Amino acid sequence: MDTRLLRSFLAVARSGSFTDAALELGYTQSTVTGHVQKLERQLGGRLLDRLSSGVVVTDLGARLIAHAEEVLAAEDRLRALTAPSGSRPSGTVRVIAPESLCTYRLPAVIGAVRAAEPDVQIWISPGGIGDALDAVRRGTADLALTMEPRAPVTDLALEKIGTEPLILVDHGARIGDSTTWAELAGRDALLIEEGCGYSDDVANHLAATGAGPGRRSRFGSIEAIKRCVAVGLGWTALPAISAESEIRSGELRIIPGPDLPACDIHMATHPRRHPGPALEVVLAELRRTWARSRPPKRN
Repeated sequence: MDTRLLRSFLAVARSGSFTDAALELGYTQSTVTGHVQKLERQLGGRLLDRLSSGVVVTDLGARLIAHAEEVLAAEDRLRALTAPSGSRPSGTVRVIAPESLCTYRLPAVIGAVRAAEPDVQIWISPGGIGDALDAVRRGTADLALTMEPRAPVTDLALEKIGTEPLILVDHGARIGDSTTWAELAGRDALLIEEGCGYSDDVANHLAATGAGPGRRSRFGSIEAIKRCVAVGLGWTALPAISAESEIRSGELRIIPGPDLPACDIHMATHPRRHPGPALEVVLAELRRTWARSRPPKRN
């Protein structure tokens, strides 16, 4: 079987679009369409349904995805073994990560990779932990970054590369030298949507106090939360890196206590897929990025 047919099918299945798949693979749209149609003839059934809202995978197509990925992973391993000595990595690496990492950590990673290996491209997309891990599992992403108080429970391969400290912030009005969860529970809190581990932990701390009557609002964006906190609509918990500029300018201030444990940063990859040279380049740069961000050890 021509593995180009499998690559075209997987690209369409991931993107839900023949046009996007053609752009990803560097083919014309008609070529991708032809590949999928030929594969459907060879397998004797429809793999994709073309709907007005986009392309969706059929039951047969869904069963094919895992097997196609295994075949292509084996092909990638063979290519890596037989690659000429001194050849440069190339390809696209698809990464899903929390919004704060996409905004404040990954641009430096992309810049470093581009400078060292210009033929390696990185596509980043913000996403919650559930969507990110599921995308790696389904093959629609090569790598997920998680930022949680605890390591996620998953069948994917995990590697811890660092931590990100968390802080509590408000809009600038002082509320005392030391603040307790009970005191915070009496004020309006603006938290990331449910499913974010550290925000859920904060919500649990507030609920455990039995105090009130502060309101709890959930948002899908850290940037939206910061804007609301800045105009006095409440306080929040967020990664320190995402509020550095606002704290320096005085727009936001750190609430003194209670302390929050740092979030662990994990890289999640598929255990059955061979990490090709392009992905290895990105993984190595991510390790270096968080190694540089660690505070120096005290003697």
